[in-house]
Amino acid sequence: MLKPQALSFDIQSSIPFAVSVPGKSWEPVGKFELLQWTGFSDDNGIDVYEADLVQISSDIYKTIWNQTLATFELEKLGSSSSCNISLITSGGVVIGNEYQNHDLISIALEED
Repeated sequence: MLKPQALSFDIQSSIPFAVSVPGKSWEPVGKFELLQWTGFSDDNGIDVYEADLVQISSDIYKTIWNQTLATFELEKLGSSSSCNISLITSGGVVIGNEYQNHDLISIALEED
């Protein structure tokens, strides 16, 4: 996971086409998966990003963007149910993300 230093946008379409990351020059944006901050932090003050895995009680959720509702949600692993992302502020803790901690997803799915 890298934190972009800058993004360059196409003037006509407003779509990002290049990204600058630490230790590299400008790279095509297609080489990276850009993840958005949800605007929320967990109980420990950690910023929650799209694709983060969040534990609330004994359940693990993946942070997703709901295109239809234009909002972030928490999708319970092993289930199609989702809930409001504001639950993070009442007992939620970021335990990883789907890219770096795929093992957490496997474990959560086995438990269900």
